[in-house]
Amino acid sequence: MINAYLKLVIRHPVIFLILLGLITLALGLGMLQLRFDHSIEAFMPKDDPVYVQYKKAQETFGDNSRFLLMAVSSENLFSYHALSAFDRFISDLEVYRDFAAERAGQRQQRLHDLLADPGIGFEEIVAAFSEAPAFVRMLKRKMPPETRQARTLGPRGVRRIRQAVKQDIRLQKAEIIDTIVSPFTVNDVTGKDDVLETYPLVPENSAGQRVVPETSREIAEFRQRLKRNPAFEKGLYAVDDKTGRITDFAVMVRFSGTEQRPEMVDEIREIAAFHETLEVVTSGVPYISRQFNRYMEKDLYRSTPLVLMVVTLVFFLNFRSMRGVILPLATLGMAEIWTLGLMGYLGWPITTIAITLPPLLISVGSSYAIHVLNQYYADFNLIDPEQKGRGILSVMTHISVTVTLAGLTTAAAFITLISSQLTAIQQWAVFAGLGIFFAVGIAITLIPSALQLMPHRYPGGMLQKRQSSGFSLVDWLLAATAKGALRHSGKVYAVLLVVLVVSVIGALEMKVDTEFLHYFRKSDPTRRNTVQLGDKFGGAWAVNIIIDSGETNGVKSPEFLQTVENLRSWLVAGENADLNVGRTDAFSDAAKRMHMAMHNGNPDFFKIPPDRMTIMDYLAIYGGADSDSDGVYDDFEPFVDVFYQKTNVLARLTARQADRLGTTQIRRILEKINAYLEKTLPEDYSYEITGYPAVNLKLAHYVVTSQLIGLALSLVFVVVVITALFRKIAAAPMALIDMGVTILINFGIMGWFGIELDMVTSVIATITIGIGVDDTIHFLNTYRFYRPQCATVDETIEQTLFVSGKAIMFTSLALTFGFLSMVTSNFLPIVLFSVLTALTMINTTIGSILLIPAAIGLTGVELGQPAGKKADR
Repeated sequence: MINAYLKLVIRHPVIFLILLGLITLALGLGMLQLRFDHSIEAFMPKDDPVYVQYKKAQETFGDNSRFLLMAVSSENLFSYHALSAFDRFISDLEVYRDFAAERAGQRQQRLHDLLADPGIGFEEIVAAFSEAPAFVRMLKRKMPPETRQARTLGPRGVRRIRQAVKQDIRLQKAEIIDTIVSPFTVNDVTGKDDVLETYPLVPENSAGQRVVPETSREIAEFRQRLKRNPAFEKGLYAVDDKTGRITDFAVMVRFSGTEQRPEMVDEIREIAAFHETLEVVTSGVPYISRQFNRYMEKDLYRSTPLVLMVVTLVFFLNFRSMRGVILPLATLGMAEIWTLGLMGYLGWPITTIAITLPPLLISVGSSYAIHVLNQYYADFNLIDPEQKGRGILSVMTHISVTVTLAGLTTAAAFITLISSQLTAIQQWAVFAGLGIFFAVGIAITLIPSALQLMPHRYPGGMLQKRQSSGFSLVDWLLAATAKGALRHSGKVYAVLLVVLVVSVIGALEMKVDTEFLHYFRKSDPTRRNTVQLGDKFGGAWAVNIIIDSGETNGVKSPEFLQTVENLRSWLVAGENADLNVGRTDAFSDAAKRMHMAMHNGNPDFFKIPPDRMTIMDYLAIYGGADSDSDGVYDDFEPFVDVFYQKTNVLARLTARQADRLGTTQIRRILEKINAYLEKTLPEDYSYEITGYPAVNLKLAHYVVTSQLIGLALSLVFVVVVITALFRKIAAAPMALIDMGVTILINFGIMGWFGIELDMVTSVIATITIGIGVDDTIHFLNTYRFYRPQCATVDETIEQTLFVSGKAIMFTSLALTFGFLSMVTSNFLPIVLFSVLTALTMINTTIGSILLIPAAIGLTGVELGQPAGKKADR
């Protein structure tokens, strides 16, 4: 079949080249639709019980375990200047919480009329909207200095303003911000005349605008109101442990959706940067996710050119000609565009794992182009210039079959990971397999077509190299390898046995970690911010501990609330420091605050009311808002359900450098909380533990199971393919030697050096099998091809090494340095992935050109002779 296809390609080279170009152009447009996503939603199967539980908790209590947390400080925080700046900062955020469509439409029309004046300047626009300071600040932060300072806006300035306003209104309409919790937006409660009234910590005027404390007395009163509620410490403000001075205000932003969350995070950071008098430190899962996506984009745009530069150098060193560089590069470029373009059209995102696809496809795809072109030059003298087409067909048929078999086997090995339960790994498997399939198909189409049209000419650089030094360094290495494999095969495997024992011991120490924060270097601001805010406010992500009282209004029982309080005290107790819980929030805080308010603000009464009737009375006279009319006050919605049957205890986790919160630590924390609840919770109560950390822990489970299942399926598939290809069961162990040894050494290195198995490093074993089987098939198929032409097995091995071994070594060079180019990544796992994969490439090469020949020498297995005919030694 391949022979017939090659005949068609060589007969109509122009048509096939045009067809390749048109497909590349069509799929290339799909790259414009690519997006980045590393959220839990991009990984977890939607029917997973832990994930379903997590989403149900979100529906009931909101997304409390993932929030944006900011620490806001200033040189003199309790001054009118700093408080006014903080008020402007909060006001700019509130624009995206409550969208006023009519007002926005009127403002847009008014702006349109103003911009119709060709002589209008930016300052005139600002003056015209003086009654809308938040709108003016938006324009100022969006416009570059040249637009703000120009006497007239001009066409470019007008376009900039219109575009900025249009984008801003689009973001406002999404109402992506659900809640803003800060000292300027929360209410406290006071009891007077048997009425519980809520009041804002910062009073408002008749127009609904906050009245910022200005005088020393007003500021002192605001400070007193802030410190009156014990629950506000480490919730709304941070305190210096030594002086007791308030150092920071907290701003917590909860979001109502995920679709435009990254864009909103960017907007919030832009707003924070605009208010230069405030120092704003940001953290939280949405912020970390956005930083993750931003770094992934940088890695993609930086690593891909580096990999291309490396393989280009390898192509030049191997072929020493322009066509020897351009043809392989064109092959890789097309395969890359086809794969990424198809991802864009299908709407499949680039995830943490998918970021490895471009360098992987370039590195692995280069091997097919190298093998095809290398065979052409190896058999160059066999091609008659007068019958070039027939000669190219003869030369290309064998290598095209080998490349196709190797490529399909590699693609199939990658596709075995579709057995994973993780969506992102399934998508990686599909597109890694498709990318390899594209690379093979393009290589056996583009290169023969181009060679048919080009003059039949041996590269001058290669010819000069051969004439000047008949024996290159690569030739010398291959000769030494052949000697070692044939004369010292026993010693080779003795050394290998020692290496394997050491590797197995190391592999047993390997750990799993899927926490995305640890992808960042310790010096990265993202990681430093998380540690800093954990110290100030108890953590920027949380576990949801949902306790069910078993009855409607059961949450209003003092016994139930005391059980909750006992749990909260246990979570933050000194003897449980290993839980890393920095702060807890629950409905019981509201019950205690109401009780305290009804006793004239006496702190001694900040405790659970004595009976159910008192609690119900407090709720009946509470003056809070219920904007969605569901029977639960807005202040309580994150902590109770509409039936007051369940309560949500939010346990914030700290992420300290000395006490890292990886998968192992999270597992221990959840197990310890489970054990405590099982032991202390009354029989009538039930509980469930969910939240982002719990889902992340399940993610780690899937990583391990995906690794084991994918590895087993890949190895079984390789055994079946090799056995079917060579029609000999004895051929299968030859293939497994290379891959099995490489995988064990890789796991051993990870265990000995403390490199954890995560979302990225989990695919290395599959890549090892995919690439290892590629080299193995090249060697064994070439061995079988030359065996009938050689007198002895030794001679066949030497000939095989000098033909396929050379291509394997140059391929390994491209793969090794191609993957090493990713060490510039911002992410530690990507750096480790690049180093480990590069080492894997070296090990698979050694396996192909040393271990397999040595195994043939030791066992005398016959692959190339017809059955019944014994080979000579």
